[in-house]
Amino acid sequence: MAEVPLTAAIRSNLVSLKQTSNLLEQTTERLATGKKVSSAIDNPTNYFAALGYTERADGLSARLDGMGEAIQTIKAADNGITNMKGFLSQMKGVVNDALGETDSDSRADLGKQFNELLNQANQLVEDSGYGGINLMKETETLTVEFNERIGQAYLDVTGFNVEAGDYTESTQSFTASAVTAGTNTSNIETFALTFDVDDDKVVGIQSYGTTATTASGHEINWASDTYKADLADLVSQIEDVENALSTQASSLASNLAVITQREDFTNEHINILTEGADNLTLADLNEEGANLLALQTSQTLGIQALSLASQQSQAVLQLIG
Repeated sequence: MAEVPLTAAIRSNLVSLKQTSNLLEQTTERLATGKKVSSAIDNPTNYFAALGYTERADGLSARLDGMGEAIQTIKAADNGITNMKGFLSQMKGVVNDALGETDSDSRADLGKQFNELLNQANQLVEDSGYGGINLMKETETLTVEFNERIGQAYLDVTGFNVEAGDYTESTQSFTASAVTAGTNTSNIETFALTFDVDDDKVVGIQSYGTTATTASGHEINWASDTYKADLADLVSQIEDVENALSTQASSLASNLAVITQREDFTNEHINILTEGADNLTLADLNEEGANLLALQTSQTLGIQALSLASQQSQAVLQLIG
């Protein structure tokens, strides 16, 4: 079939209408999606740059959950330390009462009360975990990742270990502690409650018992004639544990500050990356709306121009006729 010849005016108007239709389609898509770059075909440079920003923002967002869990784990341990100090303060009060008590039976009763407080403090330690991690019971390291790529930026939070020996409720007495710290195991068994300070040093508290204080024993006989010196030493033991707990609380507070700061930084950086990606891909809806009106007007004028060009051809036909 032979091609129908078109005049130059009609062909020019058809081309113009086709271009206007394409631009209308593009503008309508931008208004519908809100993006001026939806694929690499639109603008490869902007598309892949924005994709990189978005992927990094997604990676950092995934790290926020880990930071949040680490913060709660540290808060749980700090809460345990704070409340354990309360028990230690009560223990010192019981010891001071015993120091002022001349009756040996009364001191023995206070000793059993002391052991119960020691047991309650240990139970508190057992309950100070969060998410399966107890920084007061484990010497393992909690690694908090900050960068979207693992191992690039992180913080190691090292726990400490507070542990008591076996407690017999019926007799309100302890056997011995089971803690071993590093290579230094000397005098560990002299404490009913032990605190692994820095993997090679141990502080602890001796419990009340009926045996005499010996190098291998872990009990203090509150009813003995040497009770004043023994109980004064017990107060020092409690204070050593309090000081060790304060040191650990300070370390946890420092780690908490670092993680909180990194959490804030990460949130801000995610916003920066997201905004950067949006700047490269998002359409200006006001501009696109104005473009739509202009293109619709242009399309209407094009149709009218095509009609006029067609009328010119018909006028020539009438002259011939």
